[in-house]
Amino acid sequence: MKIRVNGNSIRLRLAPEEVTELVNTGSVSDVCAFPNGNFTYGIRATTASEMNASFLNGFIAVQVPEGQLVEWDQNEKVGFEFTTPSGLFLLVEKDFKCLQPRKHENESHLYENPIVSK
Repeated sequence: MKIRVNGNSIRLRLAPEEVTELVNTGSVSDVCAFPNGNFTYGIRATTASEMNASFLNGFIAVQVPEGQLVEWDQNEKVGFEFTTPSGLFLLVEKDFKCLQPRKHENESHLYENPIVSK
């Protein structure tokens, strides 16, 4: 899973196996280990009707309504976005291979980019 934080926005991009894990278990997370502690980020299914996010003890958790996740691993929907009342923009999406391969990145496990097939 990739995370991008830019100003007041959080973008999470998931590989196919992570999308499947989220759909099947209701959560998926990843960790970046620092010498003095871990930074953890993830997505959790929620019974709430709207997306939301929280930050507690070094963990960013983005909540996605469980109804939106139904069969997400089997359909063509790219992702979900929402702006919270406080103005935090949230984007959760499937991770596609880049149009230009990057020398130091293995993208073989990512979704095929739909632009390539056109």
